[in-house]
Amino acid sequence: MISIRYNKQAQNDLENIYETIAKDKKMAADSFVNKIDTYIKLLSTTPEMGKECKKSGIERDCRVIYYKNYTILYKIYKTHVSIKRVISSKQNIKENR
Repeated sequence: MISIRYNKQAQNDLENIYETIAKDKKMAADSFVNKIDTYIKLLSTTPEMGKECKKSGIERDCRVIYYKNYTILYKIYKTHVSIKRVISSKQNIKENR
């Protein structure tokens, strides 16, 4: 099992997701962000479960998984998985580097 680390941009992405949902329903925001985090934690035991970004049409050196309408970009290192972005399907990935 390897550790999961969120970079600053991914942390900001999750905070923005939380704040957007919490405007209407704080409990729903708590639950949703916890569910995303739980899904991401699966990468600690199966880091290669996502596709290579380029195979998904994303021109980056990373891997990708999807949770509901969110795209999660990550990179595998020897000691950890780095979560790079958590992007809504409403956003353009190419504009969100």
